[in-house]
Amino acid sequence: NLHHWHWHLVYPGDGPDAVVRKDRRGELFYYMHSQLIARYNIDRFCAKLKKVRHFTNFREPIVEAYFPKMLRSQTNRAYPARAANVTLQDVERVGDNTFVTVNDLERWRDRIHEAIDQGFVLDKAGNRIMLDEERGIDILGDVVEASSITPNDKLYGSLHNMGHNVIAFVHDPDNRYLEDYGVMGECDDRDAWTRAFYRW
Repeated sequence: NLHHWHWHLVYPGDGPDAVVRKDRRGELFYYMHSQLIARYNIDRFCAKLKKVRHFTNFREPIVEAYFPKMLRSQTNRAYPARAANVTLQDVERVGDNTFVTVNDLERWRDRIHEAIDQGFVLDKAGNRIMLDEERGIDILGDVVEASSITPNDKLYGSLHNMGHNVIAFVHDPDNRYLEDYGVMGECDDRDAWTRAFYRW
């Protein structure tokens, strides 16, 4: 779990280009998440559970409830729970500067799938960046994670990061209850404790 926190220290989403642009960053993002999921699946197999089911239908309820029973050290308040069978909702939280719709997630996912099928992504100027054997997975990792070095954030969005936010705010997407984000919005070791992390 601590590795996920460490990842965001070494590979921040924004900042000076020399800090954000690291060799094979996107490839390592893909590899790191593949390894986290592989380890989680092995733990599940040891407990006689099935392999984790990927979260591909964003309109489908998240069956598993999650009650973290942990305090956020900054506020001394418990992390909000996620009830069973909740569905993702559009997030509009002015105070947190977080605005994302489920349609956004679906559109970004579909555009990434289209880029994979076509064998290229488009940069901000509309030029093709080929997804070849040498750098293809590196480019895709940069697109999926989305940072200041993403080739075209307007077209491909921020699927991975905003997906975390939509799940993190599923209990209070419009801030009407004045609740903080759930553990999926935490970039330290807490978010890897929830099963939804591995499905995302």
